[in-house]
Amino acid sequence: MTNFDIDQLRTLVAIVDCGNFAAAANSVHRTQSAVSMQMKKLEEVAGVALFQKQGRRHVLTSHGMTLVSFARQMLVLNDEAMAHFHSPEMNGTVKLGVCDDYVNLVFRRILTGFSERYPNLQLSVQSNSSQRLLKQVRDGRLDLALINIHDQSYPATQLFTEKLVWAKAKHITFCKDRPLPLAVEVDCRWGRLAMDILDRAGVPYQVTLSAADFHGLNAAIESGMAVSLIAACSVTESMDLLESLNGHSLETSIASGLSLKPGASEPAVLALADYITEWYIRRNQNAA
Repeated sequence: MTNFDIDQLRTLVAIVDCGNFAAAANSVHRTQSAVSMQMKKLEEVAGVALFQKQGRRHVLTSHGMTLVSFARQMLVLNDEAMAHFHSPEMNGTVKLGVCDDYVNLVFRRILTGFSERYPNLQLSVQSNSSQRLLKQVRDGRLDLALINIHDQSYPATQLFTEKLVWAKAKHITFCKDRPLPLAVEVDCRWGRLAMDILDRAGVPYQVTLSAADFHGLNAAIESGMAVSLIAACSVTESMDLLESLNGHSLETSIASGLSLKPGASEPAVLALADYITEWYIRRNQNAA
């Protein structure tokens, strides 16, 4: 009897969890064409069609939904067995801090893969501003944190550069004869940067909302109340880019990286740090 391939099953589940082939390809660190080839081979092994086209989308057939259910169970057993023999010391809790701007990216792309590799580990994750997370790392209240590096005084290893974009709600237009409504996060460096960029570009604006945190900022953008300067990875399906501001003259970015608590030596903490670092190395290579 022919056996199912674990990697192909993992990709199948990733397609379901990520919503499409392109996002799944990023999640499993493969090209989209490689993901399509995996699914073709998986259908050959199963002997049935797992997907059907609806417009431009690939939708699971009834057979596909059944196989996804089996795949999830098989992946759990596979990963538990691998963890038992290859990383028995990987247990306990790792406390990770994530800058507000990267919460969606981290939960949708990074942590899922880590949990699959180390199912015996428990992750305690909190989001906050980079400055607050850095203080908690220094105090040992967090094991590590993914933060924005505001200047050279930040004790963090740079992993990537994130593009900043101007975002607005879908289907919303702003009158060019009136000041642009701007939302900023209280005490956030990006808010000051946004105002500086608009000043230098000669774009009239009015701060209509000062949000207490990034979640409030997102709500202001999605509601159509205002525009804001945010990380490209934070743009949601309810947002569009404000093309009139996203020209080359206003393009900017910020360095981001990983900060570890002083003297960090626990295998689980170092494993998570290595995993996040490797994920971004692959991401940077794919973007090159």
